[in-house]
Amino acid sequence: MPVSPVSSPLPPLFGKARRPLGWQGYSTEIPHDWNPGKFSGTRARGDLRVDDDLGVRFELRWEHAAKTPNVEKSVSIFLQTLQKDAKKRKAAFQIVSGTHVVSRSKKRKEQVVSFGWTGDAQAEASCGFGAAWYCPTCERVTFAHIVGQANEKITKIERLASEVIGPLECHGEGGWDNWSLLDLKIEIPTEFELSRAQILLNKIELEWTRPRPAGMRGIAKRAQRLKLWRFPAATALLADLSLEEWTQWNLLEKDKQTRWQRSDTGAENSSLPRTSRGKIPQKMKAQSEIQDKKQYKVQGHEALSYSGRAKDPRQSFTHWFFDFILRRRSPKPQLRVWDCPVSNRIWALETETSIVNSHLTSEVLDSVQCH
Repeated sequence: MPVSPVSSPLPPLFGKARRPLGWQGYSTEIPHDWNPGKFSGTRARGDLRVDDDLGVRFELRWEHAAKTPNVEKSVSIFLQTLQKDAKKRKAAFQIVSGTHVVSRSKKRKEQVVSFGWTGDAQAEASCGFGAAWYCPTCERVTFAHIVGQANEKITKIERLASEVIGPLECHGEGGWDNWSLLDLKIEIPTEFELSRAQILLNKIELEWTRPRPAGMRGIAKRAQRLKLWRFPAATALLADLSLEEWTQWNLLEKDKQTRWQRSDTGAENSSLPRTSRGKIPQKMKAQSEIQDKKQYKVQGHEALSYSGRAKDPRQSFTHWFFDFILRRRSPKPQLRVWDCPVSNRIWALETETSIVNSHLTSEVLDSVQCH
């Protein structure tokens, strides 16, 4: 289980606290006041921009390469493009030769190329240092670039680039990827692709999917999903509501595809004694519900637990039909919701997995660092 960042803080970077950054298989550490500003693409090809209060600080680009590429040529084209743009703006620009942002021996990647450039010291982007390489494991070409701001020392930016890009990993370990941003950290299997991402002031919503196989192999299977929400200011959101009431109005009723039911209330416990009319005595039913509500915990916090089924009757029948024919019992969609007083946030994780991957719900929950 991951160690909480509260009990094990990262060492300062240039006198500033830092935090982990994980995205599309990439992971490194950045200053605490840097946050993702823009992102696009997929695991095969995309980019990520990280900003601070003054502007762009870190640019990360990647692209899948079926064959071993010429990284040095790609870096040369990149610098030439920057040079042409500066010439059009009649701005100063000079390529820095002999820079060593990343050591080839430490990076252990193919064709590691360091690069740097300087421009007008008063400009918003005064200089930049970075590195590019090809990784045969994930089959991607990576461009990582740190941008200096006005009046910042060139030597400082070069060292900052080395501190951020040096430990940058381009793929996870053991088939799992680290996703970290804005004090949020979770581990997701590499086979799940990011399908939705919303980073707003009032919530963060991330969803990963594993599509069902194409063709005949996928007829009896369904797509698998993992979805995480994080809502800030929990004390304000729960000032006049219980966590269950808040969940009902903000998550369950807004879900147009799934009908949810509490699975930790003991309402379906058939082992309790019943009256002559077939009803469970209220006292014993209440005691059972209280006991069952305590069995779900996430990172030490009591969590609400829900199981779901499709609202569309045709979809429900399809699921039932294939389960009946194949003599299986596919796991129902699961939803866990909890309040973390330490971080003052409400968290929710929704999972929809296959039988062989039914263990993912507990493993992904164990990887979440909510404080």
